[in-house]
Amino acid sequence: MDDERRTTRLGFGPEPEPQPEPAPTAPPPSSPAFSTPVEGPHATPPAFPPPPPAQFAPATPPPDPHRALAQVTPKTAQQIETLSTTFFNISLRRAFRLRIKTDEVLPSERAHLESQAAHITDPDQQSFLAWRRSVLLLVAMMFIPLTVFRFIETWDGIPMPTAARIFLLLPALAEGALCVVAFHQLRNWANWRKQRRILFYAWAIYFLAPFIVYIYPYRGAIDVRLYWQVAKLGEVHIGAGNALTSDTARIFIGLAVGLQAMIALGPKVISLMPGLIRASIVTKLLFPGTTAPGWLMVLAAPVYALFAYIIILLPYQVTGSWQFVVGNLGILGAQVFIGISGRRLTVPLTADESAHRIKRSWTAYISILVVSAGFMIYGLYAFVSQLHLGYVRVITGVLAFVSNVLLDTLIGTDAIVAAMAHFRRRGIPDPRDEHLLRDAETKLGTFVR
Repeated sequence: MDDERRTTRLGFGPEPEPQPEPAPTAPPPSSPAFSTPVEGPHATPPAFPPPPPAQFAPATPPPDPHRALAQVTPKTAQQIETLSTTFFNISLRRAFRLRIKTDEVLPSERAHLESQAAHITDPDQQSFLAWRRSVLLLVAMMFIPLTVFRFIETWDGIPMPTAARIFLLLPALAEGALCVVAFHQLRNWANWRKQRRILFYAWAIYFLAPFIVYIYPYRGAIDVRLYWQVAKLGEVHIGAGNALTSDTARIFIGLAVGLQAMIALGPKVISLMPGLIRASIVTKLLFPGTTAPGWLMVLAAPVYALFAYIIILLPYQVTGSWQFVVGNLGILGAQVFIGISGRRLTVPLTADESAHRIKRSWTAYISILVVSAGFMIYGLYAFVSQLHLGYVRVITGVLAFVSNVLLDTLIGTDAIVAAMAHFRRRGIPDPRDEHLLRDAETKLGTFVR
């Protein structure tokens, strides 16, 4: 870091002007060795020629300790930049990791931080901002096809009036708006406070839009006769000799819309908890002395297990596939494991201790999830085939889950850091409330004794 700054600040300064060589001085006549040479064709050079003039290198000022950067040599930075030809490939490598090393921050990123966020001098915090930049770029790129598929999906499926169909476009419009905001905010990646507020508001609109859409009772807005024609329910009979009535058809319509809502909202809901767990780990790596990220992992793990169990019940009951049972048990076991591991992060640690504990726990956690996902994918194939969902909905669901995990990780990390900063400012107790704190500590000590 200091070597690079010195190279940048001092290596390209103006060269010192050449000093004129001093005129040679005659040696003292008392010494025969330094006697004046005889002129003429037989002249001999002096025995000891005069020494060359001394060259003095310009003094270099000491490095500035208040503006230290990451220890990255130009060779290392050049190797990083030559690994890929575009920043998208760099972001693709960074985004799915929980942290990037300090020597992976590009020289252009460090120069931008120097000009736009001079107060960020810690190498770990600089790598965190560079990591956020890569995650945001990848999310923005993934939301381009996701928005297109969502528009296609809106005009497919259950027939309904045009007004209701336009109302269903609200989630697609929210996804498109979030995509535009993400690309626009890429230029503000060094301004964390401003960017995280804008991204949070855009994410909140994107997240709540489909929940607002499915509040409307679509069973009363869809023409039953049109639904019969498309769904081929005109010849269906309930029981013995009982024709399918309009009320019964509306029940089927409600079930179909509910299934469509579950498919649309499931990936978004189930991605919240993995995103929060990843955000907790990123925050712990960034601030290893804090305890809040570990407690968030302890709380998020069982909630994630409950969400996963409820959402997986639907495809399991439709198909009856045993693969869902195995996959669900694997997900439940993984959450129990990460919850226990999070308990070990609820104490202040050093950076090396946090990285060591997280690496060991996270590797086992991901391994369990990968095996469980293999069984789940095999079971989902039967679910998609039986319901004739089409490839568009399948691609949209998978892409929505992956992009939402990355997005929730980014938003969750920002929210945790902002909350810790808020409570740090509010953590200084009022002297008038000290007796209340002492009373609470006394009662707690008595209760747990």
